[in-house]
This record gives sequence, structure tokens and C-alpha cells, in this order.
Amino acid sequence: MKEKNEHIYEAGFEDGFRAAAGSGQPLEARNQTAFVLGLIAGFFGVWGLSHVLNNKVGSGCLWMLIIGPVLAGILGGAIVATGGLGAVVVVPLWLYIVYAQAKSGASNFN
Repeated sequence: MKEKNEHIYEAGFEDGFRAAAGSGQPLEARNQTAFVLGLIAGFFGVWGLSHVLNNKVGSGCLWMLIIGPVLAGILGGAIVATGGLGAVVVVPLWLYIVYAQAKSGASNFN
């Protein structure tokens, strides 16, 4: 029984691998347009645009209307509370969050 299952798995894997490799079309891991537009919009505080452009409207609206403004308030408050010195930490953190959410929003894997 074990040998039969291993044979079926190997046959399925090989056939699937050949079909994907032989199609001539590369499998795209992300929607590049949504990534770039999400990155640009994220620099200006509009987080979630890449999600919306990639048909993930629920998570995009969540980022735009709730998570983005809350995080912007927290990070802006940290800058104000430290008299501007917090910008040394907050600005790179802001850029990382923009990149990470644009990347996840443009991903074609759910």
C-alpha cells in the first residue's frame, strides 16, 4: 500500500511539475502594478491601496480606515512626545510598514 501511494504521489508531482514548467508562462508571485501604487500611496499615508487593487477589498478597507490611521496616530504621537527625536526610529519603521503591507497586498497568494 505504501509503495502504491508513493508511486501515485511521484506521478502526480512529476506531471504537475512538467505542466507548470512547460506552459511557458512564469507564475507571478505578486501584482507588480498594485505593489508600486501601494508603495507610493503608502508613503503619503494611504495604506491598503495595494490590497484594494488586488481584489482584497475587505483587508484594504481595514488598512485604509482603521489600521492606517491608528498606526499613524501612534507613530506621530511618539514623534511629538519625544520632541522630534523619535523620528529616528519612527521614520524607518513607517517605511518598513509601508513596504510590508504593499507587498502583502500585492501578493497573489491568499
